[in-house]
Amino acid sequence: MPPDDRQRIEHVLAASRNAVRFLGAMDEVALGASELHLHAIKSCFAEIGEAARHITPTGRAAIGDLPWRQIVGMRNIVIHVYWGIDLRQVVKTIRDDLPP
Repeated sequence: MPPDDRQRIEHVLAASRNAVRFLGAMDEVALGASELHLHAIKSCFAEIGEAARHITPTGRAAIGDLPWRQIVGMRNIVIHVYWGIDLRQVVKTIRDDLPP
């Protein structure tokens, strides 16, 4: 695996752990009420998607089958369609998809 891929994967993992930690026990209502937490979590998704976008096909193959298009797509939503973020989906993604 190229060294840049390794760095990007480590960055994805760190940002994922941060998103899980920042959300804590909040649900979508609590997240929507906390501007600080919402901005922190949006930043995590932006970092995850940006790093994932630059992982080479070789690096992606080494990791295994992940929904790369959706990972990058989530980044695009929080960056470009920030007014239309579905907080229920954000919470579900953090709880169900980021830990594995």
